[in-house]
Amino acid sequence: MTEADDGPLFLVVTIKPRLDKLAEAEAQLQAMRAATMQEEGNVFMHLVHSQDDPNTWVMLEQFKSRAAWDEHMETKHNKEGNEILKDLLAEPSELRLYQAK
Repeated sequence: MTEADDGPLFLVVTIKPRLDKLAEAEAQLQAMRAATMQEEGNVFMHLVHSQDDPNTWVMLEQFKSRAAWDEHMETKHNKEGNEILKDLLAEPSELRLYQAK
């Protein structure tokens, strides 16, 4: 493991909810966000949308490390929440991982 692997991990998740399920998708994402923010390895998590395209949402996240994010991915609230989201999204979310330079 390199020093960069042990540093903070940033995520940008692009989310495209189904237009007929906007309220349900937002409620599910906010529930997942609230649970994730209780995790020791989570630094921040914000659900935002573009002023130009309000139906494309982005979850901005930071975890203390890749290991902390790996632990997050195995939590019950994340696994069950992502399963529920499958029916609420127009397409699979796009996940991008970033590390500080």
